[in-house]
Amino acid sequence: MKKRALIVGINYVGTGNVLKGCLNDAQNMKSHLESKGFTEIKSVLEKEATTAGITAGLNWLIAGTEPGDVIVFHYSGHGSQLPSKNEADGWEEIICPIDLNWLDKVITDDTLRQIFDKVPNGVNTTLILDCCHSGTMLDQNESLNSKKEVKATKPTKGSRYLKPPAKIEKQLADRELVNWETSKDVNATALLIAGCHANQTSADAFIDGKAQGAATAALIAASTANTTISYRNLTNEMVDFMEKNNFKQIPELDGSESLYDQAFLEPFSFAIPSTPIIDTPAGPVVEPIGVKSNKALIIGAVIVVLVVLFLVFG
Repeated sequence: MKKRALIVGINYVGTGNVLKGCLNDAQNMKSHLESKGFTEIKSVLEKEATTAGITAGLNWLIAGTEPGDVIVFHYSGHGSQLPSKNEADGWEEIICPIDLNWLDKVITDDTLRQIFDKVPNGVNTTLILDCCHSGTMLDQNESLNSKKEVKATKPTKGSRYLKPPAKIEKQLADRELVNWETSKDVNATALLIAGCHANQTSADAFIDGKAQGAATAALIAASTANTTISYRNLTNEMVDFMEKNNFKQIPELDGSESLYDQAFLEPFSFAIPSTPIIDTPAGPVVEPIGVKSNKALIIGAVIVVLVVLFLVFG
């Protein structure tokens, strides 16, 4: 049984979008995961956290996973949205790598879902996203929301939000996204703990005398106080933390409701059946050149025979 984690933290030092608590979040989360028995932990921080660097880390995280394993992706940094006519709410959620250019150097909710949809059912796959607009980042079918009405929060000083340039918004407004089909099902095996809802921002805060993300601080506090806490109770404790400390964001738990009462970051207590393979071609079927050549020879031979028979018996 593997317990493996990828931790990404970006303070964006040297840019006009500097944050203060993300590297502290990364260190705090690493220590917390070590205390929970994680032996394979990769940290991708600051200048290493490029689009390629994060993607490589994600592929490392999911490689060779089997039912019974536990994997975690913790991200602390900026989050944002891009306009998309392919999303029900008109927006596509993204996380922001250090080399973000809003076009090809960007990690979208579709990117994350496609990567984690490769994980076999039965692997406890947990995403913890401490960034703005983190809710629904896997586009899953079910969600545990707060009982309170969810109100959108406007970006404020200290929030983990980046606004895309106007020309980029216009350029991407009508883009088409590639549809995809795979044989796994992220709905069956992945749980997303989002620091806030899709229409909210997350706080880069100062807590207990230290710069850190409100969501990460709340999660670690609840998990430390109760080492066998369930995902449902953990999320509710995080919501309580936000209310007590006057943060407007409301943490969210996405994924199958059948997993909400499983122990946080422990192997699932029951087997998850495999999803039937969807036999959907990825694109037009292109035959090898040799196959086409053989077919042409056979057709030509048949034509010759028919012509000879016509001349002899016609």
